[in-house]
Amino acid sequence: MTSLAELRQRLLHRYYVLHLMYGCGYLYVSFKRLRDPNVEFTDAERNAHLALFGFSVWKALMANTAEELASVLILYTKFFSFCMIYWKHGMGYSVLYLIGWFTLSTLFPQPWYQGPTKITELSQDELVNKVKGSKDKKPASKYWVVMLYANWSLACLNFEAVLAKLSLKYSADHIKFGKLDIDVYGDVAEEYGISRDPASFDLPALLLFRDGALIRRLPELTVPNESSSAARTAKDTITRIGWSKKAATVVQAFHLDKILVEK
Repeated sequence: MTSLAELRQRLLHRYYVLHLMYGCGYLYVSFKRLRDPNVEFTDAERNAHLALFGFSVWKALMANTAEELASVLILYTKFFSFCMIYWKHGMGYSVLYLIGWFTLSTLFPQPWYQGPTKITELSQDELVNKVKGSKDKKPASKYWVVMLYANWSLACLNFEAVLAKLSLKYSADHIKFGKLDIDVYGDVAEEYGISRDPASFDLPALLLFRDGALIRRLPELTVPNESSSAARTAKDTITRIGWSKKAATVVQAFHLDKILVEK
């Protein structure tokens, strides 16, 4: 169970505070108007607010981390405010709202995970020396769980909290956790078939190494060929998009409980 103090450390960042204030500003003004007994929501406004509430509750049930929930709620409230401003006040004010939105996002981007972790930041040389090893030098640990990430990937930003929790629970003398930036070390991305295209669904990519050899990865690597049917290609794409980025999925796929008790 995540403590309140840890949540404050992770979420009381200027990104979350300022963006949530910006997203909820229109909501605050809307509900403040209801104090006037002569003002009430139209049916369309009421339905729009109920839709926002419904999507927010659904995401609260589906989110893997507090960071993911916060970032998505911020997106929902800002998009809702933009639509309502366009509907109620016209194009001019909605464009001004968009300008403020993108300015705020540029000045205050979403931060990386701020809580406790045992994830090691790796360079390409460290991936070779510590994780994979060589004939003359053994890996620093029997097992390594390595996340390949990119700073522009929102999915990576939100997933690091999941991996951090796993690192705290499963790190041991024979199990280590690391991460590597594929934008900095592009050769690693090519070696493991990871696309750096922002439109791809390869990130975050998790690699499980045992004694320096890659034995498992998430999402699974699919190699297209000329004989692949459209249905197979679509299925592979859906698999890469939809692999559950939950801690339980990683534990099950990598057999972390079994690995932890190995000697």
